[in-house]
Amino acid sequence: MVLLTAVYPGCSNSGSDDSKVPSEIVLDGMYSAIEEKREVLITNNEQFQSLMNEIYRNMDQMPRFPVVDFTKNSVVAVFIGERPNGGYMVSIDSITEGSRYVNVNVVETTPGPNCMTTQAITRPFAIVKIPKTDNKPVFKTKQIVKDCQ
Repeated sequence: MVLLTAVYPGCSNSGSDDSKVPSEIVLDGMYSAIEEKREVLITNNEQFQSLMNEIYRNMDQMPRFPVVDFTKNSVVAVFIGERPNGGYMVSIDSITEGSRYVNVNVVETTPGPNCMTTQAITRPFAIVKIPKTDNKPVFKTKQIVKDCQ
């Protein structure tokens, strides 16, 4: 059996005109005060300071916040919400940008049934900085179950 595929230029929805965006981790961790799933693109210092205050609102003493130059950068942040124990993680795998959108590829890792985990509530998050953009973010999450044997 022969399978023929036709390709029509200009009709692709694959985002092939997207270019890879360099990113740098600003902050990530297992414990934030943000309890719900959230995905955001931050374009100014006021939004960033507000988010940092929210992340650390349950601490007695605020740590020093990372410095981001919002004349040159934007920030992408993902939170997967509250989890019943350790072993859950989130990372920003890659980011691409087209003419109208910033595509953020997120990887959420869940511990498998044989994994030993800490018995503490966690709220994993990842924050990266990228070159300045005003494009609309589109978040795509890939879920992985980590196999522990």
